[in-house]
Amino acid sequence: MISTNSTSTKPHVVLMQITPTMAENWLTNANVSNRKISDAHVNRLARDMKEGRWVQTHEGIAFDHSGVLLDGQHRLWAIIEADKTIAMNVWFNVPPEALLAIDSGKSRSIVDVLRLGGADGEVNKNEIAILRAILSGYHSPVTLTIQETAAALAWHREAIRFAIRHLPSVRARGLCNSVTRAVLARAYYGIHHQQLAEFGEMLASGIVLDIPSAPAIVALRQYLLTTRGLSFAERKERYGKTERALMAYLHNEPIRKLISSNREYFPLPEEMED
Repeated sequence: MISTNSTSTKPHVVLMQITPTMAENWLTNANVSNRKISDAHVNRLARDMKEGRWVQTHEGIAFDHSGVLLDGQHRLWAIIEADKTIAMNVWFNVPPEALLAIDSGKSRSIVDVLRLGGADGEVNKNEIAILRAILSGYHSPVTLTIQETAAALAWHREAIRFAIRHLPSVRARGLCNSVTRAVLARAYYGIHHQQLAEFGEMLASGIVLDIPSAPAIVALRQYLLTTRGLSFAERKERYGKTERALMAYLHNEPIRKLISSNREYFPLPEEMED
């Protein structure tokens, strides 16, 4: 338990500079029966704190009248992980029954948060899905904080909109989704845009030009129309085959059997800098 250092028995809030030492003390002495820690969530919060993206809100830390921690353990662990002093609202004398209402509201989606927060009033769920697929590429799915999502969306917005424009929604499911659009968006940074537009329009419409790579585009279209898998392995294969068909088109390869690529052909600008 912790001391509230106050004679008031009513709930009250104090804006405090919480150091890693304070966070460790509170977690050690006041965190009696909180929920299981999510390491992934702690890591996301800590990244924002380290990079200076942490935003102070009405949310923070809450203790009951006995000094038991009711809310904020993930924020406290993140302060320790980031090794940063962070300003937060700290509530004291919160009734224990308030725990029944904490975090019980409807969760906001990333789209909701970006719109309400004024970071991006025009964003939609398709753009967020494409962004995630772009950043994942040929590798495992990425997990971003809200602030990381906003920054990445601003950086890649033109490529995302290009991919949506040239792989427009069609009735045939599987053709123009976040995975296929991600390949087009990644290629946007290094390939002539007219070539990419032509490839996307052939894939979406099914009207394929009489070119050496036509069999690869036809094979990709047939594959996308007949697969519905959403597992990581299936999405990876869909991404790899789209990459391979695009490479065949760009190099006029007359391939007949479409085999998934086994590496990333279209690195992002920030990946090439690494």
